[in-house]
Order: sequence, then C-alpha cells, then structure tokens
Amino acid sequence: MLSLPSDGEAVAPAHAHAARYFTRPGIAYVPIRDAPPARWALIWRTATESTLIRALARVAADIGTLAG
Repeated sequence: MLSLPSDGEAVAPAHAHAARYFTRPGIAYVPIRDAPPARWALIWRTATESTLIRALARVAADIGTLAG
C-alpha cells in the first residue's frame, strides 16, 4: 500500500507506528488527532489458505481476546 502514496497516486490512513517502521522518501505521515482508535484485522487470500494460516488466525484471535 505504501507504494501508491509514494508514487503520488493515493492518500491512505496508517497506524501511528508506520512512521517509525515504514519510512519512505516521498511519504509524509500526518497525525489525525480526532480519529477514533483503529482496530487491526488479519486478512489473507482464501485461494492460498493453509493450515498454517488458520493456526496463525486462531492465535491472533486468542491474543486479541486476552488483550481486549
């Protein structure tokens, strides 16, 4: 997704940590101070789903339940 804004083709929201971990020339991160807290979601292509992906999804769901 970061290639689109850096190519001048899009504007996209990003989580605050993106500025720290995904710095790229040509991308400016501007805080959206009044935005509601964001939530994360794990996504994958169903055509490539595997037992490993399903296991990762279960672990992510379990961690989310514990943290939430």
